[in-house]
Amino acid sequence: MTEKIQVKLRLPEEVANELKAEAEKQKRSVNNLLEVIIDEYLKKQKETL
Repeated sequence: MTEKIQVKLRLPEEVANELKAEAEKQKRSVNNLLEVIIDEYLKKQKETL
């Protein structure tokens, strides 16, 4: 398993609430949802290179 590092992130309250609601819909934690979003973004960026 890949070792993970902790990253602090400050978000506007409205954005944090939206992420929390979306995570609940998908039965994920907010942290896991952010990991998925970031992974998908990075994959798309690699495809455009």
